[in-house]
Amino acid sequence: MTTTIKPGIPNQQPPVQLRTQNAAAGSTASTQTASPVRASDDSVNITDSAKALDAASRADDPGRAAKLEKLRTDIESGTYKPDSQAIASKFLSMESQIGGAGSA
Repeated sequence: MTTTIKPGIPNQQPPVQLRTQNAAAGSTASTQTASPVRASDDSVNITDSAKALDAASRADDPGRAAKLEKLRTDIESGTYKPDSQAIASKFLSMESQIGGAGSA
């Protein structure tokens, strides 16, 4: 069966119906109109280890705040010069840790 959708033509197909087997009548089938789907509430459970990880990542590190502030001022003033060799070395190190193509 092929259904073509054309604008302006109303849908002529009947509503979906469920057929259930009537246990008492043997092979006699009865038809019921499908009930609408009800929305349900979604919920999320967070494990204790995930909560601890979240708390640790939010913990204030005074040294980190000072480094970030210096980085911001260096970038704004135009004096920040990234070390491309150090960045490349870190990338290669991470790649070898996760088993990338660069590891042998």
